[in-house]
Amino acid sequence: MVEPAINIEIWLPLPSAWTNRFQGVGGGGYAGTITWTSLASAIAAGYVTATTDTGHSAFAPNNGLGGGGFGLKQPADTLNAGLIQDFAERSELELARKGKAITRAFYGTGPRFSYWTGCSTGGRQGWIMAQRHPEEYDGYLTGSPAFNWDRFIPAELWGQVVMNNEVGAPISAAKLNAVTNAAVAACTGKSGDGTRASDAFLADPRLCTYDPAQMSCSAQPANPNCLTSKEVGAVSKIWDGPRDPHGRRLWFGLDRGASLAGLDGSFPFPISTDHFAYWLHQNPSFDWHTITEASFVTDFLNSEFKFENVIGTDSTDLDSFIEHKAKDITYHGTADQLIFSRGTTNYFERLRKRYGAQNVDKFARLFMAPGMGHCLGGAGANAFGNVFGPPVSSDPQHDILKALVDWVEAGIPPDRITATKFINDNPASGVAFTRPLCVFPKLAAYKGSGDPTDAGNWTCANGIVNDTTRDADAVLPDRGNRETNDREGDDHD
Repeated sequence: MVEPAINIEIWLPLPSAWTNRFQGVGGGGYAGTITWTSLASAIAAGYVTATTDTGHSAFAPNNGLGGGGFGLKQPADTLNAGLIQDFAERSELELARKGKAITRAFYGTGPRFSYWTGCSTGGRQGWIMAQRHPEEYDGYLTGSPAFNWDRFIPAELWGQVVMNNEVGAPISAAKLNAVTNAAVAACTGKSGDGTRASDAFLADPRLCTYDPAQMSCSAQPANPNCLTSKEVGAVSKIWDGPRDPHGRRLWFGLDRGASLAGLDGSFPFPISTDHFAYWLHQNPSFDWHTITEASFVTDFLNSEFKFENVIGTDSTDLDSFIEHKAKDITYHGTADQLIFSRGTTNYFERLRKRYGAQNVDKFARLFMAPGMGHCLGGAGANAFGNVFGPPVSSDPQHDILKALVDWVEAGIPPDRITATKFINDNPASGVAFTRPLCVFPKLAAYKGSGDPTDAGNWTCANGIVNDTTRDADAVLPDRGNRETNDREGDDHD
């Protein structure tokens, strides 16, 4: 244990089984646990592997406060800056340093190559190391990254605030599912994102502009899941994302095609409500129902001001990362129901603006996974060696971690990854189809002949850039680059 309460667990294979590699593995949510399954997978592959609970226990509530309550001291209700810092960054740095020190002590030599793997919070943990301590790892596999924490976490509550303010209650799951399905049906195979009419997912949701008014009760009076006018307005705002009183986007909304029930079902997502209660208002009794669309803006900007430097993880300054010759592969599902996928595409757009598109491809590549949900699952091809995903062929063409190792150790960058959709997401049931994942911003495109269920009959082609995609991506740059921010009246610099 690292004082005051960072627990790090390290597993070491027998010397004969060690591949001279080290793998740090990430957690999820507010962490507070050891991720046993990830350790087991890593050691089985011959890695020394380590993970951390990030300095607090998910099973020992802080004076009755679970989840994000570790960030609040009681009874004074002041922020526990030390534990927040441990969660955000220090525990990950200690994991790398202690893990490699134990490796040297046990084998008599340190690892030749070091890797980070994680999804969600684990993706954010990898990116904070890449941005602030890039020398600790040679390769980073960062799935569905929870970076932009100071902004996307409050944005997770936006839909609930909108429904509460405009409808007075959550919209039923049946209606939310119906309008999501209607958007997919309206855009699949028609929006220019490379999907076929038989697909049940969107490859580039930015191109889908389905208007929920088409499902209004005035338009479809016989539909039992039609939307009232207030519900139409709420869904529109949820898809669009939060804006300030001047109409300028604060953050993204859920993409059309992502399940609205993940964040906007009967109950709000607890990570977000904890953030408002414990971290922002520092009041365990805070009732999120008191948030209005206007006060949400104040809370959102306050979250930026208080937590960006600690846990924002949105800096595009990767000069040290580049100097270290490290590599990153990020992946994100276009149907992620918890973390807005456009936060990830926007980060890579910012990298491309800073370093140039071709230069970014030399050190960091993003693979969007059409139709995949949060880290796994969904209607698209969602198995490709991703964290928490089912096993796939152990080669760089099908396994994204193997592709990262190939890039780091052999200098072979991945141009595409073949992803598999198993029937009912069960490998034992057989393969439904395969499809390539392409380096952002390229999209998979059918060649026009051959079996469309075979990824070999697909290529990677340039995606569409137009006013719709540009508007969908319009958002604040990271606070570390505020000189590029043309928003007026922002006094939170």
